[in-house]
Parts: sequence; structure tokens; C-alpha cells
Amino acid sequence: MSDPPDNPGPATAADDIPILLVNDDPGALFALRTVLADLGVEIVTAASGEQALLRLLRQDFSLILMDVKMTGLDGFETARLVRSRPRSCETPIIFLTSHRATDLDRSEGCAVGAADYLFMPVAPEVIRAKVLSFTHKARSRQGLRPRGPVQESGGELWPSGRDTSLEDAFSTGAASPTPCIPGLDHPDAARLVLEHAGDYVALLSGRGAWLYASPSYQRAFGADIMPGASYFDIVHPDDRRRVAEALTHAPSDDAHVRLQYRITGPTERYLETDANAVRTASGEVGQLVIVSRDVTERKQMEAHVVQQSFHDSLTGLPNRLLLMDRLTQATAHRERPDTPLAVLFMDLDHFKEVNDTLGHAAGDRLLQDVAERVSSCVREADTVARVGGDEFVVLLVDLRELADAAVVANKIIAAVSASCQIEGSELHVTPSIGLAIFPSDGADPDTLLRNADVAMYHAKHDGGGRYAFFAAEMQEAASRRLALGTALQRAIRADEFLMYYQPKICTASGSICGFESLIRWPQADGSWIPPSQFIPVAEQTGRIEPIGAWAIRQVSAQLHRWRELGIDNIPIAVNVSALQFQRENVARSLADAVEEVGVPPSLLEVELTESGVMSNPSQAIATLHEIHSLGMTIAIDDFGTGYSSLAYLKRFPIDKLKIDASFVRDMVTDPNGAAIVRAIIGLAHVLNMTVIAEGVETAEQSAFLVAHGCEELQGFYFSDAVSNVDALALLGRGPYTVPGAPPRRPS
Repeated sequence: MSDPPDNPGPATAADDIPILLVNDDPGALFALRTVLADLGVEIVTAASGEQALLRLLRQDFSLILMDVKMTGLDGFETARLVRSRPRSCETPIIFLTSHRATDLDRSEGCAVGAADYLFMPVAPEVIRAKVLSFTHKARSRQGLRPRGPVQESGGELWPSGRDTSLEDAFSTGAASPTPCIPGLDHPDAARLVLEHAGDYVALLSGRGAWLYASPSYQRAFGADIMPGASYFDIVHPDDRRRVAEALTHAPSDDAHVRLQYRITGPTERYLETDANAVRTASGEVGQLVIVSRDVTERKQMEAHVVQQSFHDSLTGLPNRLLLMDRLTQATAHRERPDTPLAVLFMDLDHFKEVNDTLGHAAGDRLLQDVAERVSSCVREADTVARVGGDEFVVLLVDLRELADAAVVANKIIAAVSASCQIEGSELHVTPSIGLAIFPSDGADPDTLLRNADVAMYHAKHDGGGRYAFFAAEMQEAASRRLALGTALQRAIRADEFLMYYQPKICTASGSICGFESLIRWPQADGSWIPPSQFIPVAEQTGRIEPIGAWAIRQVSAQLHRWRELGIDNIPIAVNVSALQFQRENVARSLADAVEEVGVPPSLLEVELTESGVMSNPSQAIATLHEIHSLGMTIAIDDFGTGYSSLAYLKRFPIDKLKIDASFVRDMVTDPNGAAIVRAIIGLAHVLNMTVIAEGVETAEQSAFLVAHGCEELQGFYFSDAVSNVDALALLGRGPYTVPGAPPRRPS
């Protein structure tokens, strides 16, 4: 036989410790595999951080290439867990990211021990070169130590280290077919023990009595291991019967058994055991060779992955996935069909204001507090889940009667509505709750949840801080809203809206002193959908922003056309929604609209609702000053229907207050309504603001308003909203006669 060559040739993939690619984008994983395919290195992939950790529990890797931004565990958090395990603490990690990392990202990558940080796209040659560098280092390290199993150094039940006692027992040499070790009276038993001499090995009798135990067993259990004692004494009592049956009653055609079980000790730990039965000539189990390893760390990691998959990371509550599983079981297997099952869908009223005012950290703390309060209101058998944002679902099972669901809803409302301290601020939030009952309100989980959500919407629409049971007509209304929302999207794309203009009359002269622009939506059949129907749906679905932007452009263009006709002193007011007003660029959008058509900003009046301005007063002050500095007039619409703070009102650069039509309608016949109108007019004049009354429909209303100093009137008594052509005709008709105003002198 010739000597082996000096140069053994390149290592094959089988000789290498593989590399691990971690990315939740299947396309990116495919691309990386393609780039690295011809390097002769075994490649293992993981589609998430959790999956990567499970891969690491089962094998070692020479290098990990990992994406930073992943759903679930991100790259940084996964790296921290990798570094926390002694076995993988020195495994090189290269971060690959397609987002533009900041210095903070890079420093965090270094903090978790990244060997490199690459930005995608990157040249394939660069990735290949780096992978080859790390795999060559791994081969070098591998060549300096004996090949063989790698022992866990941080999570083992027993100390690691090679057990040589069995080799000593087999010192009779190859000439002896049966090793001389007590209890090994069968050559197959000796072979199996020898094959696993580096593991934690025991030889048992057919009934499970100790015949041989490696020193690692003896160190861990001491006096529990003695001749004749049962192996099953070290097995956890709850698992003992299962393990004994599996080992001592293995089927005759299955000589190998693998199972996991708990063992006795100060802490709960798990063994994974491979058991091989050595049978006698009659087919009975004569001896058992068991090879065990501690898998406690793996079980803990698997439990962590399960916890992350089925629970909300912020509150620790079940998430939607676990809720649907429990709801499916509860509706599919009703042992007591006479006991109702209820689903409560809860949403926090005005939660966005907390995030906008105090920040998302305070909002998260509030959600944690709410989760604790809701959980305290239900029984252990019930389920409280967080399904997203500020939405929670409560599953109530085995109710005695339907009224119990309402009792629980009231308890939750009271608990959540109580004040709480978050970051030094006293907060008051209220929940809106919708209830759906199985099976009358839905025979399956999806229908139950959907109908509970519909009922919650009605509770919120009625003012919030209350609950509502689902009713069939609610679903009909929800379907109409859905259809209207879809039609709105089509109308936005097809430019179906028209702009109409309602005049505002100066009480002193009877002349038109301006117009308010009002959107109209004509239908193909000649009918019109009133703004009172489609504007709320547009606000709820977020479609109000493109509609509002269209309105601003349309009014600016109309002002430009009027100027070309010589009408350059009649302003037009445009309504800016609360959602638009909260955007940082609202002032810039208004300025761009008038600049684009060359119209003086003073001709564009901005109308804002009281509630929209007061949702975030500190931000509103800055935005209002920015708009006012452009030279635009600002009016507060629907004044008196919201909750204005006088302390803020005097700080706002507001030019006009509009009295809401609901007050104007009742002021002639209702003394309280009259008192409110007089108070608003007096307040506006003290703050040097002009007063506009909208919804004026009778001569008596006009006379009352004029008598108390209202400067501008708007309503059907003078004119409905009209088209551009009709608005021009109104401008040419001359002054109106205003009831209550002194007679005008002939010119």
C-alpha cells in the first residue's frame, strides 16, 4: 500500500462546518444561495430569527450571514441570543441589510459582536471572498483539534469531557470479541456502548435496573445509581410511567426508541434519550443501552419561540393567532350548548391623542396598563387577547345567561375608564365595546369577530365609553359604509366631485362678503349623495385627505378665474379636515396651491373644526401661526360643539368664529340656545374676532343675530350652495335685504 499524498486536496462540503443564511425574504435567500453555490460549502437557510435559533440548537456553523430587518426577532436580537450561548458565542456574524443604516445601527451591530456589516446590493465577489475567508479559518481551527462530537459547555446536565472509563474496560483488545465489563454479557450491548462512549451512557436490564452508568450519570445522581436500583427513579414522576412503558415494552420489530422526558432535580430539566433494545434469543428485551443528552436549552428556546408566535410581545396577552385557535375550539366543541359564549371587541377612544401628545412609549405603557385592568375583570377560563394597536378581544365562555356578558362589559368600562398615571401625566381613556353572541350572531369565529367589531363601531359612534350588542341592522349599515367607501375611492380616481359655493352676507351692507366652498357628489342616475353621508365615511377611511387636497386646488383655481373676470375682492373659504390639519406640511400645501395659480393668499380663507384644532393644542398653535403668517384668514367652524379651552383660544391666531347651525336653529324659541349664541358673540368680540352664523333659515333668526352684533350670515334664507355660474349671478344681483338690519340709505 502506498503512502497517502502530502496534499490531501480541497475539503469537501462534508468536511466543513456549514454556513447559515438568515433572511425572511425568500428572494434574498435564493440569491445568496446562488452566489455561494459553487464555493464547496454546505449552506443551511433560516427564514426567521426564531428558525435560526432552532438551527443553532442542532448544529454548529462556521459563519452566519443575517438580515437586520426581519419580522419577529430582528437580526440584532437574534445575534444577542446567539452570543448568549457558550457554544455559539464565537460564531462569526455578518449583517446584510438593504436599508440605509445609521451610525446607531452600525454601533448596535458592533455591540452584538458583528464581524462585518454589508449593505445590499453588494458585489457577489465581495460576499464570496468574505465567506471563503471565514470558512478557511474554520477549516484551520478544525484541523488543530480531533474530529468528533462537540460537547455543550453551558447547558449540559452533566460536566463535559471525554469519559475514558469504557475504553479502559475494553483494554482486552480487538482479539476479544466481548469486552470485559460487568453486565455486558451480550456482544451487541458492548458494541452499542462502545459506539457512544463519548456520550452519557447507561446499560440497563430488560426491566430498567442499572447495570452500568458512565461517570457523568454518577456525578449527577450519586446515591440514586446503585446495583439493582431502577433507572426510572431519576425520571420525573409525571413522566415515569410513559418512559418505563416505552423502554421496557418496545415492539419486537423496533429495536430503537427516542423520547424526551423530565428528570428529578432542583430545577426542571429535560433529557433526550436514544434507547436500543438488545434482545435475547427468545425475542425478549434482555438489556437496554441508553444514550442521553441534556436538551433543556433547546426546550426553553422552543418554548420561547412558541411564546413569541402566540403572544403579544408588548402586553404578554394572547395574540390573534392564539385567540382564533381558542375561539375555534370553543365554538366547535360546546360540551354545554345551553351556556352562551360571548365575544367582546374593545377599542380605546381617542388613543391616538395619547401617542401624539406624550409619545409612543407612553402609549405602550398605557396599553400594558389596560391589558392588566381588562384581565382583572374576567375569569381564568376566559381569554383576553390584543389583536392590534389599541384593539382587544375578550372571549367569555360558559356564561350562565346573556346578561353576564353585559355585566363583564360594564366592569371593563369602569376599570379602563379609571384614571391612570403615565410618565407623570394623569390620563383618562374610555373603551368602546361591541358584543357578539355565539351562535346567534355568528356560527364561526370570523363572523363572530366581525360582528363584534361592527357593534363596537356603533358604541363608538354613539359617543364612546359604552357597549353595544350586535344587531342585524348594524351589519346592513356596515355594508352600506363599505360600499360607500369603495364608491368614494372610485369617485376620487374619476374626479366625480363638484364644487359649490354658498354666499356669506355682510349684515351691515347686505352685500356678499365671501363664499364657503362645499363639495357635492352627483350620481349617474341624477341623484346626489349628501356630504353628511360621505364626509364621515371619508374621514373614517382616510380618504378625506385626497378629497381635501382636491378642494384646496379647486378653490384656488376658481379664485384665479374670478380674478380674470375682475372679481378680486371676494374670498372663498375652504374646509380643512382634522386629518389634514394634523399633517406637518398643511401650511406648505395651502401656500403652494395659491402660488401655483398666482392668487393672493388673503383671498383663501381656511375653516377648521373646533375639535380638529383642540385635539393637539400645542401643535395647533404652531400650525395656525404658520398659516396666518401666509396672510390667510382663519375661521373656527361649528364653534360651541367641541371642547375649546379659553386659555388656548386666546392664544390662537383666529380671525373668525362660526356659530354652529344647531344653536342658530333653536335660539329664537329656546332661551338656553339664545343665551349660548349671545355668549359666543360676546366672547368673539372680546377676542377681536368676526362672528359668522351658519344655518340661518328664517327672518326671525336673522333679526336676532343682527340685534346681538353678528357680522356675517350664511344659510338657506339667503341662498343654498350654488354652482360657479350661479355664484357669479349672485354677485351681480346687488345687496340682500337683511332682516333686523337698519335700512340702507339710497346711494
